[in-house]
Amino acid sequence: MTESILAPETETSGERPMPPLVSGARPVVGHALQFLADTPKLLGRGYAEHGDVFRLRLRPGRPAVMMLGPEWAKWVFKKTDDHSLAIGPSLDFTRWLLGTDFYFLAEPVEYQHQRETLLPLFRNQMAAGHLAIMERHCAAFVARLGDSGTFDLPEEMNALVLGVIMEAFLGPDFARHMPRTVARDFRDLLRGLDPIIPRWVPAPHLLRARRARDRLRQAAGALVRARRLAPADPPDFMQHLLAARALDGTPATDQWIVQMALGVTLAGQDSTTGHICWTIIDLLQHPAELQKVLDEQRAIVPDSGPLGLSAVHRMNCLDRAQRETGRLHAVAPVMLRRALRPLDVGDRTIPRGADVFVAPVLSHRLPAQFDAADTYDPDRYLAEPILASYLHGFGGGTHRCLGEHFAILLTHVVVTRLFQRYELTLVDPDPVPVRTPAFKGPRSPCRIGYGLRQIGNHR
Repeated sequence: MTESILAPETETSGERPMPPLVSGARPVVGHALQFLADTPKLLGRGYAEHGDVFRLRLRPGRPAVMMLGPEWAKWVFKKTDDHSLAIGPSLDFTRWLLGTDFYFLAEPVEYQHQRETLLPLFRNQMAAGHLAIMERHCAAFVARLGDSGTFDLPEEMNALVLGVIMEAFLGPDFARHMPRTVARDFRDLLRGLDPIIPRWVPAPHLLRARRARDRLRQAAGALVRARRLAPADPPDFMQHLLAARALDGTPATDQWIVQMALGVTLAGQDSTTGHICWTIIDLLQHPAELQKVLDEQRAIVPDSGPLGLSAVHRMNCLDRAQRETGRLHAVAPVMLRRALRPLDVGDRTIPRGADVFVAPVLSHRLPAQFDAADTYDPDRYLAEPILASYLHGFGGGTHRCLGEHFAILLTHVVVTRLFQRYELTLVDPDPVPVRTPAFKGPRSPCRIGYGLRQIGNHR
């Protein structure tokens, strides 16, 4: 497609117009600065002006089409499944950090092969081992906290989640090979996933991301070489990667294994941290809902007894609380695809080469789908179970997030163990999301005060 068709001045694609343009686009930068500063506000303006399908100018020469609401989300996921929309080309800006053929960046056949390689590692047979790792890290965290004090929720949950994910995905020997800066390196790597600023710009956050990438690759490479010499028995996630085969049947290269291990760890860390943090914050801000969770905990896991998978699966109240947190605080605020061919949308056309977004950050709060849409109400899913199908914070279709159940399981463990032991309070009562364009966890400082829960006190 020629640049003239994709140029911002072009309002039509062939004989059919593109979706309408939101007001307020500025010369050169279009809506990009507004998108970075306050995505929900910009999308809300677009929805008020044009309804659930409209267009922004985020990158020169490439229309950005926003599609809001659960039906359009299903449409986008379906069009991804039939290869009318693609994930990889829309995320080219991540290629320099994650690798040229990492998972969703790979060609469709290679992507599907990688997904089939990873899928067994997230299934139920791994869940019991993951649960044991989660329990051990939570116990160590609680022991370090002691009886009372204050901690910064995003900082501590980031460290806890990273420790769990690295042991679960890289193995218990990761500490001998990871740099001491590992937590900061993953954070800097994530901040470098910038969809707006080109990678060649010497911006400080991009320079930090490049250095972090190089340190992590070097450390993970050392881990892979050590595992080649001394395989884990029984095999863990990393050992399964080491046994993987390329699409042509040859053994997976060390470079591919490093790429996959770091990519999976990065993808899971920040999103899971954000989900855990917002779940705790929501419960603390809504004491009546917290009490329901506490009563359920006491009935299912009395006296802080063992937390097995069967107990986790019976925590329906906590499930609903997590679901409502995912609705109100979508840690992945938008999801991006690239149109591989022109797509008709009503009397409009999305041109080939356009970026296509779904936006849980606004779609999950549309009054047309959710009564009292800005209100935290986990019991809405009891009254209307179909509402759960409207949520798409973990994606949808055949490309739905592989780590969804891992994140939910870890949230169950952390919430259960923290609230069983402590009375928690929000020292900073009104947390706000981070400013980065990636995952939207709460911004530090978000301090939590804690003291031992009195026996029998669940209020």
